[in-house]
Amino acid sequence: MRAFLLLAAAATLGGQSLEYTSFNVPTPGPSSRLDGTIVFDPPGNQLFLFGGQDNSNNRNDLWVYSVSRNEWRELTPPAPLPAPRFGHTLNYDPVRRRLILFGGEGAGFFSDIWAYDIAANQWRQLADHSAGPSRRYGHSGIYDAVRNRVVISHGFTDRGRFDDTWAFDLATNRWSDLSPTGTRPVRRCLHHAEYDRAGEQMLLFGGCASGFGPCPLGDLWSLDLRTNRWTELRSTPSPSGRQHYGIAFDERRRKLILFGGSGARLFNDTWEFDPATSRWTEQTIADPPAARLRVQGAYAPQLETVFFFGGTKNAQKTSDLLALRAARPPVANAFSQALGPLAPGQLATFYGENLGPAEGLSAALDSNGRLPREVAGTSIQISGQAAPILFANNRQINFQIPYELPSGSAELFIRAQGRTLAPVPISIAATAPGLHGVAYKTANVVTLFATGAGQTNPPAVTGTLANAPYPPPSEPLIVTIGGQRAEVLFAGLAPGTAGVLQINARLPENFSGPALPITLRIGANETTANLTVQE
Repeated sequence: MRAFLLLAAAATLGGQSLEYTSFNVPTPGPSSRLDGTIVFDPPGNQLFLFGGQDNSNNRNDLWVYSVSRNEWRELTPPAPLPAPRFGHTLNYDPVRRRLILFGGEGAGFFSDIWAYDIAANQWRQLADHSAGPSRRYGHSGIYDAVRNRVVISHGFTDRGRFDDTWAFDLATNRWSDLSPTGTRPVRRCLHHAEYDRAGEQMLLFGGCASGFGPCPLGDLWSLDLRTNRWTELRSTPSPSGRQHYGIAFDERRRKLILFGGSGARLFNDTWEFDPATSRWTEQTIADPPAARLRVQGAYAPQLETVFFFGGTKNAQKTSDLLALRAARPPVANAFSQALGPLAPGQLATFYGENLGPAEGLSAALDSNGRLPREVAGTSIQISGQAAPILFANNRQINFQIPYELPSGSAELFIRAQGRTLAPVPISIAATAPGLHGVAYKTANVVTLFATGAGQTNPPAVTGTLANAPYPPPSEPLIVTIGGQRAEVLFAGLAPGTAGVLQINARLPENFSGPALPITLRIGANETTANLTVQE
């Protein structure tokens, strides 16, 4: 359970404003290019880039960007290699930790499919051009996690545009034609599609249908992956018609993210589509990036960040790496990211710049088995009380609010990188609950983790990991699931953690679903969240 000590970086606040960060990545790095496809590898905390066009040259180079080190590195796998290309799709296979490449254009059009094994640094061709769909570029493709397959749709060659849909089974390396006989999105290319696992659907947006329909397009379609039926999703307002945009799917918040592209003009707007309500919402961005097209997107789940790479801005190719994520408050509940008061004993996160080591450093227990009050020269004082540090890097510090602090106003002082930051005013309340985003289910019981429960009975000691017997909160606790009060079987400090409350609750009868709507009330304060369920 000690992994929960480091979860402060992993939560976002639903409905919080979004912001872009442009990475200043030291050279060397990939050349400025168009249509360089990217995917994120969660185990390696890294981004992969393959191919695209630079200075009219088609590329087949492979690069990896380390998030923790903020650096690009070119990989040199041995032959055989995919031919240089652009307009291809690249998907991530988490089962085998591979990149799956299909199609594109280079010295002609392609319909071959390749897998890059990350651990082995090796490409392998899985099927040749004659095995499935016709050659094409500018198509769309997703990884269907439920059925362990890649699904591709639409696209273009010199033979015209397509409206067919195919699936490649990653267990058998065989293609199957999924094209429905009923309604389909009009033939098109220069578009993208994303996978919504919770809705078991492929979401396809926009593109160009010259010769068959409008160019650009602004329509959004859903392919039900259970029935192979297409449905158009209409809503007002919606993004202007466009092609060559960037797109990704935010899995935690279950939102489709759209950025930039070209249509009536060159765009730099950002839109979110919510599959739960079937509505688009344009996002207000305080300092948006320059307009661009032929940009590629990928979602990083543990970072809750959408990356966008490359494209053309100001009529010039670029190798820009942008990150879109929820704007962080200076100090927040480490699990919920909620603003407002903090509670004695809870885990909190401070956001800023130049706060600690670039790669990040997790705290090690001292000789007394307690969390340290300083990590790599970073320390926090709150109204004269030293706060235990759990983790520090250059952009955030995860720490525990001392149990000894009374309710009321307080000032937080940070010493980092040899300087003392200006004091930050905070408010301390008896409780300020926030839930970790995942609930763990066994039979009809769910285990929840929260922070901000306040003082325990008997009192817990600041910076000390919980041992048996695990004390419960001093304030009364109520759990509501789907609007029904749940029976609480256990509530106490989680074993081997500091400031984390574990709650075991019985699910109400007949409750099911991939998300768990929870309201947790401790004392006078409560928090509400839709949690992901893991069994």
